[in-house]
Amino acid sequence: MKNRLRPSNKRKLRTRFMLVVGTFSLVLTLSAGILVFLNLNNLSKTRVTATGEEGSGSSLNNGEIITEFTWESDPVTKATLGEDAISASSDAHSMKGGRSSTGGLSAGANGKDIDLEIQGNEMWNQEGIDISIDFSRNSEKSGSFLSRGNGFSFGMEDGYLAVSYRIENKRGGIETVKKKTNYEIPTDPIFRTYRFIYTPLTGKAEIFVNSVIVWNNQHDANTPLSWKNAGNIFIGKGMNGDGKDVAIFDNLVVRTAGNTAPLAETLLNFMLEAKTGGVNIHWSTSANDKIKYFTIERSINGVDFVNIANVASNPENSTGEEYTYFDQNTNGPSLLYYRIRQTFRNGKFVTHALSAIKFQTDKNFAIERVSPTPFDKSFDVSYFIPKSGRVWFQLCDEKGTVIKTESFEAPQGKNVRVIKAEEISKAGIYTLNVIFDNKKVSTKISKI
Repeated sequence: MKNRLRPSNKRKLRTRFMLVVGTFSLVLTLSAGILVFLNLNNLSKTRVTATGEEGSGSSLNNGEIITEFTWESDPVTKATLGEDAISASSDAHSMKGGRSSTGGLSAGANGKDIDLEIQGNEMWNQEGIDISIDFSRNSEKSGSFLSRGNGFSFGMEDGYLAVSYRIENKRGGIETVKKKTNYEIPTDPIFRTYRFIYTPLTGKAEIFVNSVIVWNNQHDANTPLSWKNAGNIFIGKGMNGDGKDVAIFDNLVVRTAGNTAPLAETLLNFMLEAKTGGVNIHWSTSANDKIKYFTIERSINGVDFVNIANVASNPENSTGEEYTYFDQNTNGPSLLYYRIRQTFRNGKFVTHALSAIKFQTDKNFAIERVSPTPFDKSFDVSYFIPKSGRVWFQLCDEKGTVIKTESFEAPQGKNVRVIKAEEISKAGIYTLNVIFDNKKVSTKISKI
């Protein structure tokens, strides 16, 4: 008769087996943790080495779009807005794998540069420029996101963000700026937004990465770019994705960035007048025949503006003759900001300094703003309470189930609360409830 294991021996073997499996799992977990730490540590060395400050590009400049490409489909010479390109590499094509899993622009697998060429017509002869593009770098070291002749190039040099441009100085000469920044572009599949803005009215040049400023250069105010009639514009000159057939570009947007002072000085008057149910806006100009239309913009915080009206210019008006627009705003906040933008017939525009107007009204408990929306790991809530006290925040899913709650003391007036929601992984629509003094206000927010 064969020997059989006693029950006690079976239990001992089972225990030993579980100990061995547990020890092996622990070793694997620790090894993975060490590898993640090393990867993160090495990755941090390729990120920005210059300290920057937050600066949303949309709040910095709302210029007219000169051209926009999203490359959702072929041909890649087809613009989403503005004029189409006139040529591109025969291998350049649209493919999946752009930002947020949309279409993007690939150079193809044969090592040819993208060389998307756009006609450099009068619309491009701007005194300032705003260029934004999403880029995912392989291992190539140099190339241009956007260039125009010998007078302008925005892209990378030896793996670092770089820019070269020319301006007209006060002595009537040309000054050239060529800068390789301290920001090394990571070599990974992540798309980041790279943005260059030159504002001629202030003379300031800035480069942003994902809305964080990484470089700036200050020139004299009222200094225009020097690149008029410098030839056609090229996207992806010297860039081929290292010969890999993957999307490297997405969401190119080029905007105007204003003009120097002579056009700005045409605005003679801009006045706000509080009226029952809204605000009367008055303005006048000395260039009615040169202006195509005026854009009235409103803000509740002096930073984020929305367009509320376009008013056509009357070329028959005499200098100083007044324009008027009534902004109906019966339930708005007690403090509002307005500014006016003049768009000229040649396509250029000037945005003027803001003005504020305050209403003598009793403000109620309210959610004023939630940003960003949609959110990822956190969002900011701007809210108003009429007196100091305890505030409750509730985040509910689509079924109304409360999935997150916070409670805290807050002072009277406007407050901002940062809500961290890293534990929420499911994309969708959520409800944010803010409760104060037995009253509740709600708003819908979305999660990406």
